Amino acid sequence: MNLRDYICWANNVNEYEISPKVAKEESWGFRHLGKVVLPKIQFQYTDAVKGSDGYASFRSTALVKWARQTWPLLKCLDAKIQTQDPGDECKPHLDFLGYYLEDVVRTMPELGKVQHSLAKPGIDVWRMFVALDDLVDGQIFCINGREWRWRKGDCIRLDNWQALHWTKNNSAHQRSLIKITGILS
Repeated sequence: MNLRDYICWANNVNEYEISPKVAKEESWGFRHLGKVVLPKIQFQYTDAVKGSDGYASFRSTALVKWARQTWPLLKCLDAKIQTQDPGDECKPHLDFLGYYLEDVVRTMPELGKVQHSLAKPGIDVWRMFVALDDLVDGQIFCINGREWRWRKGDCIRLDNWQALHWTKNNSAHQRSLIKITGILS
């Protein structure tokens, strides 16, 4: 299927229902990319908008500007801070990225014709997470059965097409990460 057809599929499927059926345990899961310099932006946790997926998020143009400076080779950058309150959980899923890819195709229409599937992605999407604080006991980010153990500033790249992942906050402290998505071309 081409990327436009994939986007239509991704935007009409329940990712929490289908992901466990299509995820690949043998995928590389995630890769450590080292430490990054954190952005110097003012952020109030009360600014985060609570979603239905087990976390709240906050977007700002300053955060996207920081992402562009940090990853200059990536195009169509999106960045947001995700917070997860104590007791919250995000169920196992893959990131199909349908709505993100809609914006990509609006910006780069030629990509809509590229052949694309979960097994053979036609574009090189980088989905990364950066820790804003040190890991606290009880905070879990599990990718293909392997927990990411982070320190402030640590960055990982996720195999969003294949690696089943979930988060849970069993601690008494809010967990905050930056989620960055971009295209390497």
